[in-house]
Amino acid sequence: MSLAWVVMQKDLRLAWRNRTAWLSAGAFATISVLIYSFAFDLATRDVRPLLPGVLWTTFLFAGVFAAGQSFQHEADEGTFDAVLLSPASPTAIFFGKAASNLIALLVIECSQLVLATILFNTALISAELLAIVFVGTVGYVSLTTLLSIMGSRVRSRAVLLPVLSMPLLIPLLIGAVRATGASLGIEAGTAPWMLLLAVFALWSTLISALLFPIAVER
Repeated sequence: MSLAWVVMQKDLRLAWRNRTAWLSAGAFATISVLIYSFAFDLATRDVRPLLPGVLWTTFLFAGVFAAGQSFQHEADEGTFDAVLLSPASPTAIFFGKAASNLIALLVIECSQLVLATILFNTALISAELLAIVFVGTVGYVSLTTLLSIMGSRVRSRAVLLPVLSMPLLIPLLIGAVRATGASLGIEAGTAPWMLLLAVFALWSTLISALLFPIAVER
């Protein structure tokens, strides 16, 4: 895990130096929440039933927008091959890159929760909701990190990642939206949906960690 920690630190430094993708994802998420707030203000007074879908749609597209860039710079510069030649195993590289993507995406998501709390006048900062966001994001990032390396050498990678990820993320989106709705009091009981999220996060992490060494060899 020490090698994964080194890879994570390296990727976070690179993400900070070449932060165009993550800044663009954050700007996209902010604009989306702003547009939704104005639209809902015209349509209805009670926005709570609509918020789960708004939040996770925003998180999804912001994450897809940024995840496609996670390997692009290294693939274009040829430095990813050098990383593979380092003492770090492919599994350590996967966990390091997934952790750096997770941290960056969580920063965007938490900032959008604060913004949505202000715009929609609904308390979205709670331990339960933050746990839902964290577990859902772990499952999401694990899968998109694997798919990003699979499409990093393809010219149409910007189109390939959404096409590959959207069908696979349907169970996560259903569980995340329903769990978020339950945490906001729209329906009763978050336990079944949290279980679905946890199972998906565990499944996607294990499968992605197992398939990543195969993907990087191709």
